Amino acid sequence: MTVRPATLDDVPDIVRVCSEGWRDTYRDIHSEAYAEAVIAEYYTPERVASEIGPSDSGQGWQWDGWLVAELEGQVIGAAGGGPTGAETWEIFVLYLDPAKRRLGAGRALLNAMTAQALAHGAREQWVSVTQENEKGLPFYRAMGFEVREARESVSESTGEPVHSFRMARPLGAA
Repeated sequence: MTVRPATLDDVPDIVRVCSEGWRDTYRDIHSEAYAEAVIAEYYTPERVASEIGPSDSGQGWQWDGWLVAELEGQVIGAAGGGPTGAETWEIFVLYLDPAKRRLGAGRALLNAMTAQALAHGAREQWVSVTQENEKGLPFYRAMGFEVREARESVSESTGEPVHSFRMARPLGAA
C-alpha cells in the first residue's frame, strides 16, 4: 500500500472512488436524489481537477490537496483535508473503493493526513461523520477520535435532514 499526492492523471480514479464510496456508505441513510446531488457537487472531474494541489479557501481554512492510496498500481482510496485553525486540522474527505475495504488504505490515508496536520503544527485533528455512518464511525473511533458535538442540518439540495457528529483526537506536539 502506498499513499502519495494525487496528480491530474488520478482525477478519474478519485471521482470513481469517491462516487462509489459515497453511494455505498450512504445508500441506506440518504435518498438516491441526495446522494447524486452530493456527488454532482463535490466529485465531478472538473472540481476534483481544480483541487489536486494545495489551496487557500479564503474562509479561514486551507486544502492540502488530494491524496491517493494505491495497491498494486490501482487507486483504491482518496482523501484530503487541511488546516482550519492555528492548531486544528480537518479531514474533509476519505473514501475507499467499496470492493477494497479492510486492506489498510483508510489507515494509510489517515496516517498521511496526520503527517500533514503535524507539519502545520496541528494539535487536534477533526472530522465530521454522519451519525448513521456505520462504516466511518467505527473506523474513526478505532483511530482515537471521540464525539465532541452532535449537529443537525438540512440539505440545501433536497431538504433532507442530516445528522452528523463532530469528532476529534489530540495529536502529538509539533
